[in-house]
Amino acid sequence: MTGTGRPPGDAIRPAPPAPGPRWEVGGRPLSSYLAEAVGSAWLVLVALTAISFTMRDGSALASWPLTARLAVVGASVGGSVALFSITPAGKESGGHLNPAVSLFMAVRGVLPVRDLFPYAAAQLGGSVLGVLVARAVWGGRVGAVHDGLIQPGSGWGATEVFCGEALSTAVLLWVLAGMTARPRPYSTPWVVAAVIAVLITATGARTGASFNPARNFGPHVVTGDYHLFWAYMLAPLAGALLAAAVLAPLGTRRPWTGKLCCERDVHRYHQLQLHFRHHHLPSSSR
Repeated sequence: MTGTGRPPGDAIRPAPPAPGPRWEVGGRPLSSYLAEAVGSAWLVLVALTAISFTMRDGSALASWPLTARLAVVGASVGGSVALFSITPAGKESGGHLNPAVSLFMAVRGVLPVRDLFPYAAAQLGGSVLGVLVARAVWGGRVGAVHDGLIQPGSGWGATEVFCGEALSTAVLLWVLAGMTARPRPYSTPWVVAAVIAVLITATGARTGASFNPARNFGPHVVTGDYHLFWAYMLAPLAGALLAAAVLAPLGTRRPWTGKLCCERDVHRYHQLQLHFRHHHLPSSSR
């Protein structure tokens, strides 16, 4: 043994290198915003792919009933959200992919307000990127469906679209509020996916079923067609405020997390639950 108490030849291990500097915006890693941009691009790419194979004249599923084709689109879009939310990128950012979800989480107090605008900017930018990638991958197939631009069914005007989109968004967020009242990392993404699929199937032939400004922002910008642009951008945000306003007087539990997949938070949740029970038990029962 040497004077240091180490066996001869046992070299002292160097300290691990300090982590490199992180690029941050408003105190949050830049990678969170990049994740929202990439996730939104992924969502739009999947949506346009599904639309080009179901709604395009001469496509493989063009002969199917409209409701069945909308169900395929709904399952694709919902599935894309769920799959992204369980990736490392989705777990870091929360997998919102929707400015209305981010607004709802900010109003409910689980997303810092300073993150709201960078999140929305990333999501809208990702939407444009998603359309451009879809064009590069599918070419004329995407052009044949007007780059996936969502428009309402016959007889549905601006007022009906606005109200329908706002209500659809509120329904989605009410379900999300119930699922995030406590950590449910393995079920929340898929419950949200199922709700998205049902809403698209039920309302697609009427309002167009966007309930996400990022879903229709890219197609509007790339095509240059801004018909009902304001309705598809503002209605989901109104729906988010409506959802939060309805929950507030009901005393609904604040969301435990602002993430669709929060498996990293489960241990912390249970520790806090034990702490809460310990400190609220009557002294005679301790």
